[in-house]
Amino acid sequence: MSKLINILETFCRTEAYDAAVLNCYAFRRGTDERNGIVLSLGNMVSGYPFEIEGIRFENSECAYIAGAFSSGTPHHLALQRQLTVCTNGFMAKKGIRKPHDSEVRADWEVFNVEWMKYVVWQKCLGNSDFRKLLLSLPDNAIIIEDSTFQAGCTATVWGTRNVELKKRLNAYKKELKAQGYNKAAIKRECDTKRLGEWSQVGVFVGRNVMGKILMACRRALVNGTEPNIDYALLQEAHINLLGKELTFNQYVKAA
Repeated sequence: MSKLINILETFCRTEAYDAAVLNCYAFRRGTDERNGIVLSLGNMVSGYPFEIEGIRFENSECAYIAGAFSSGTPHHLALQRQLTVCTNGFMAKKGIRKPHDSEVRADWEVFNVEWMKYVVWQKCLGNSDFRKLLLSLPDNAIIIEDSTFQAGCTATVWGTRNVELKKRLNAYKKELKAQGYNKAAIKRECDTKRLGEWSQVGVFVGRNVMGKILMACRRALVNGTEPNIDYALLQEAHINLLGKELTFNQYVKAA
């Protein structure tokens, strides 16, 4: 538990998680499963709708992106309306966020991590199935977003990469391909290895901000407390959601 507390106190620091030593629960896809637990923990995963100030989102990716377009302008409001009806996190990122990257708030990176904390915490509070999923993980679980095969510049900010595991999987893919396995079968066999006998291979390196947020929320649920969210910063950001500015007054006054 002391290791977990230390991790949660260093949100923006790069970490190295040795899978042979720590009880790593690394997720890459919503269908990943380990020890009978489906690790549908990522922002993109559907099936865990929740509300923020009475506004329903079908997944936390859409809610997170809504913060990037939260200046209250008519154009931002139009994009937010698209996000509230979007049921696919990947489509929200590719079809709504990416084409409008130049219109993201200039101060987005000042408050985006705290906004993500808030969004995921609202998901925990507003969806009992997601709460149960987090609480089903062992107390000593180190939750890790595995972005080993992602090429984006934020791959090791929100997640981590595992060089040794990548080498093994790439070699295994070549071996299976040479044996005549098709693409779907190769994916299935590699996932079996990754989530099974190779789950303790290598070191996951990255900031793992998403994993830390999930662990902080899980810890808060267990202890009956709140995760450490800088509500004053969120209030100063003047986040507008569908024409209403979120004040966070109840949280700031209680701090």
